[in-house]
Amino acid sequence: MKRTVKLSFYVIIFLIFALIGYWMPMVGDDLNWWSGWGLQYFSSGNFTYYDGRYLGDLLIISMMKFKFIAFLAYGIFPTLIVYLIQKIREEISPARNIGLVSSGIATLMFLLVPKLIFKQIWGWHSGFANYVPSAVFPLFLLYLVIKNIDNKNSHYLRTPTLLIFFAALFAQFFAEHITLLNCFNIVLVWLLFRNRFSPSFKKVMYIIMGGNFLGAILMFINGAYTKVLTGSDPYRHVNGTQDTLLTYFQNYFSKSHIVIGFTVIIVAALIIVFLSFKLKNQKRAITNIGLILSSAVSIAPFIVISPFGSRCIFAAYTFCTALIAINLDIILDAYQKYLFPLVTIALIGVGLKTDYIANDYGNTFSIAKNYSAFQTQNNRNIYYIPSYKNTDYIWSNDTSNDPMFKAYYIIHKNLPVQAINYADWTDALRIVNKKKYDSKNSFMTAFDEQIQHKVKLIEEKNSK
Repeated sequence: MKRTVKLSFYVIIFLIFALIGYWMPMVGDDLNWWSGWGLQYFSSGNFTYYDGRYLGDLLIISMMKFKFIAFLAYGIFPTLIVYLIQKIREEISPARNIGLVSSGIATLMFLLVPKLIFKQIWGWHSGFANYVPSAVFPLFLLYLVIKNIDNKNSHYLRTPTLLIFFAALFAQFFAEHITLLNCFNIVLVWLLFRNRFSPSFKKVMYIIMGGNFLGAILMFINGAYTKVLTGSDPYRHVNGTQDTLLTYFQNYFSKSHIVIGFTVIIVAALIIVFLSFKLKNQKRAITNIGLILSSAVSIAPFIVISPFGSRCIFAAYTFCTALIAINLDIILDAYQKYLFPLVTIALIGVGLKTDYIANDYGNTFSIAKNYSAFQTQNNRNIYYIPSYKNTDYIWSNDTSNDPMFKAYYIIHKNLPVQAINYADWTDALRIVNKKKYDSKNSFMTAFDEQIQHKVKLIEEKNSK
């Protein structure tokens, strides 16, 4: 029974995130990866000087080519993250009940992530492809450490050891700051805990170190980073003067709010570290301090490296989510039989809402793309483009103001583009959907008639 409940729980989480990836439209760089440039990225040799995110780039190209890969990727990686969070919690101390509260809390926190982060992670496939998969390995390493510390009897066979090596290697090809973090973490583990592991896991630790450092070398020998270091890269810099962590937040918050915010975070981190040192459960103490340290190290490079975006915080947000979820779960362990159904209901509710938002964005993009093609085909002298309901959860300007949408779907660049309000075009679509049509062209013709009628009414109203 427990096994069935656990499987069903993770299937629900998988589907919630998978549908976000399936329904979210292509925005920003997504369209470049979808285009011929993306399809020829590896065969043309562009990858040798663009960046060292080889697997992240391969993933985004695949997601843009095949929607079912976007479905699978969005489902697998977040589910794997929350699963690892739950496994870490269970290694610290076994849960009294079914043991899914940490996963549930973590899932809720990922779905309720601040809009600035949501836009660039769940609302942008290119952001997802690099920053979500990269957050997996640091948690996996923490899980291995907690599982094997002071366990002199642990033994690893050749096949699992080989798989761990490849995981350590491939983890380095997604995001540069996490590549550095992985190297930092494995060296720290070796310095602090090597004498507390079994001989078998010591070998595994050296295997991980080899994979991490080999991966880092293969990433950073890419020609892109030579240009960054010499200051000749037009996009990325290490001078610490523009588009860094601090300058980014100045675009959204006053200096006083930034100072207060960072002070609160630092003080809270120090308090948690202090309290962790007093814990009798050493595994919990190591987990807390390790997650805080990983959060700090993952963000630190962006003090001088640019460009920085809210997507760059996702790893730190993940580690803080793990910290909160695990400790809340442990503290409220006695109430799990009440907490689990509440958390499950909440995450399903939030998940359905998030999937609805993603589906709405996808439908808007689809109708805007198809209507633009219809207007090109019929030689219109102005493009009317349906607008998103909002852009709160998507990394894009509105369709009519999006340079990438215009570049790929507005064929006649010299013609004016006019936005059609979300309420107006959805009302037009509602009227059109009352009838059946024998072809897509006849459907779009009926939709066009409704839009032209809406435009005429708006013009008459504005002329009064």
